[in-house]
Amino acid sequence: MKAISKYLMLTIASISIITSCKDESLQVVPVWESAVHGLGTVTSTNKDFLYNTPTAPVNIDLKWISIDSKATVTKIEVYALFNENYVDVDGNPKVAAHGGDAGRLLTTYEGSAVPANRTAVSFSVTQDQMFNLYNGITFDYGNGVVDVFTNPARPERDATHKFMWNDKIQFRWEYTTEDGRVFKKWGVSVCTEFPGANCAVNLSIICATDLAPASIPGNWIFDLQDTYGDGWQGGFISVVVDGTEFAQVKMPNGNGNSALQTILAVPAAATMKFVWSTDLYNSECVFKITSPKGNVVANVSTPSPGGIKLDLCLE
Repeated sequence: MKAISKYLMLTIASISIITSCKDESLQVVPVWESAVHGLGTVTSTNKDFLYNTPTAPVNIDLKWISIDSKATVTKIEVYALFNENYVDVDGNPKVAAHGGDAGRLLTTYEGSAVPANRTAVSFSVTQDQMFNLYNGITFDYGNGVVDVFTNPARPERDATHKFMWNDKIQFRWEYTTEDGRVFKKWGVSVCTEFPGANCAVNLSIICATDLAPASIPGNWIFDLQDTYGDGWQGGFISVVVDGTEFAQVKMPNGNGNSALQTILAVPAAATMKFVWSTDLYNSECVFKITSPKGNVVANVSTPSPGGIKLDLCLE
């Protein structure tokens, strides 16, 4: 008992000495800087550009958000990116980033046109507007430089259908605050997992929104990946057939899987859709869905909760 008391007294004395020597002026107290982030939401019935209806616009609501209301946005710039998926002469999948990483300026809001904190500004985008931004661009796909919009290897891209299903369109934004700071993009977790925030709106060019009944029955292949290598933590693909969940496709949690393939036999039905249920780490989830016809109808990285977009142009 005495030994314990002696030990306690020495410990208390040591703490007292350390505390008494502490110089409060040397302690770093972080001062958090105010900041803003954004949220873009597609509000039109069609959530993507429609290949077979190129005049249909996509409507987008865009907000800037200052959580502590200390930063005020005085200018909003919206940029449009045009990325084209293609296969090179050696058979390798490639992406032509026609607008680079920055894209091209679509529209600017300044002064009274800038909405208040958490208030949306609404705008519409058409395929013609995208074409006007990128008209005249050229690219070397491996057989010499050609005009992207008159490429003889892509006859589906014609005077009416200027964009096609291999294209990916993205709208991103930059905010300038009243003190001159510019906010462009946040970390992966803020862009994909922070509630009420994203860094861009991504669109595809789709031919149809629903699977034809004749395309439903057969073996559907799901290639699943986890970029961290420890499986999915709660996320899954819900296969909904005729309005009822038919199956859940997922990777087991924590067993070290980095890749897994599942083959699902689906019966004849009138409707089918795929829905993503969120994972703890959506940014680590990757999957590809191949139809019974052998077409890749979804190739998704960092999925968002809700219905999964399908590429049905070849179905």
